[in-house]
Amino acid sequence: MRFTKVILLALCLILALSPACAAGRIKHLPIDLSGGAPVNMNLFNGNLKVYEDPSIRVERDSTYSNEWRCAYYYAFITVHHASQLRTAPAVDFLASKGVPATTMAKRVNAVLAINGDYPSSFSGTKGNTYVLRQGQMYRDTVDPNFDILLIDVDGNFHVLTADQDLEKADKTTVNGKKVINAFQFGPALVMNGEKVSDEYILDYSHSPTFAEPDHRAQRMCIGQIDELHYFTLCVAQRGLPLNELRDLALTLAPDLKTLYVLDGGNSSQMVFLGRKINNVTPETSQNVRPIIDIIYFASAYFED
Repeated sequence: MRFTKVILLALCLILALSPACAAGRIKHLPIDLSGGAPVNMNLFNGNLKVYEDPSIRVERDSTYSNEWRCAYYYAFITVHHASQLRTAPAVDFLASKGVPATTMAKRVNAVLAINGDYPSSFSGTKGNTYVLRQGQMYRDTVDPNFDILLIDVDGNFHVLTADQDLEKADKTTVNGKKVINAFQFGPALVMNGEKVSDEYILDYSHSPTFAEPDHRAQRMCIGQIDELHYFTLCVAQRGLPLNELRDLALTLAPDLKTLYVLDGGNSSQMVFLGRKINNVTPETSQNVRPIIDIIYFASAYFED
């Protein structure tokens, strides 16, 4: 009997100390422009590589590679529920005024945030792109040459390629699932676990002209590995052309099902616990480009 009591006491102690059983609960986040559960942004330091609570795990790293001749920054993210993959604007998704990604990330309690596709209207074809964010339609036009990334209510990625009739294609539901967020920058680099061909992704007609797909440039991309399991990658300094960006991503995350290109250049911003972690130098820290939107991953664990 005494032995049984000791075992029970030990089990109770283990459960009490377990993070998953700490005082609090996981909630589904609303599909709107509100943020996630509060996160202690002061946790960040230059050496912190992992943030984890009962609802989310983010593991990030970075390196300079002689093989790829660039610096790159990447993260693996696992969430408890699809509502934790979210988007936020600087002011409005179609406004011309932007702010640094860190400003938006702190406002919405982002654990990890990256720049989006710069949906604001400006000169050139980009002003016609499709914009649906947090379940709300902001612009229902398309550029017929650019792939569209759709993220459904279950957090799964789907790509509509430019060889489809994008104007007539259903962009609000996929396989009966409501689309929560949609982006039109691209192109897709991986689809259904298979590489998209060099011929397609290096074709200028499938990328904004300023993206120069066959040149080395700073780039940002986002991918899905599995259910509620995601990957982000930023290449910096000299950067990479799109086909090499694809190959680097598959080296780091060989099980990628989908990989999609977002805005790049100096708009490429990756933020972890409120701090920008890519291209951090005295010069870039003081002169961060204002951007229009972010994609972010939030905690859904609310302490009682």
